[in-house]
Amino acid sequence: MSMCESRVLIERSGKSEPELLMEDVVRVEVEGDDIKVMGILGETRHVRGSIKEINLLKNTILINE
Repeated sequence: MSMCESRVLIERSGKSEPELLMEDVVRVEVEGDDIKVMGILGETRHVRGSIKEINLLKNTILINE
């Protein structure tokens, strides 16, 4: 079985392009509008928003803040 880490991008209001929140993400947990993103080395980030798109071909997750 191969590993497929993802990049998490976030769309912020007033910004024209999404910005990188975290690379090498292996787990995402959603509870209401709190999104917990966990990396391959155990690092964790929390962000408020909603998941707009998960692209399995590009290994990206897009969050709308």
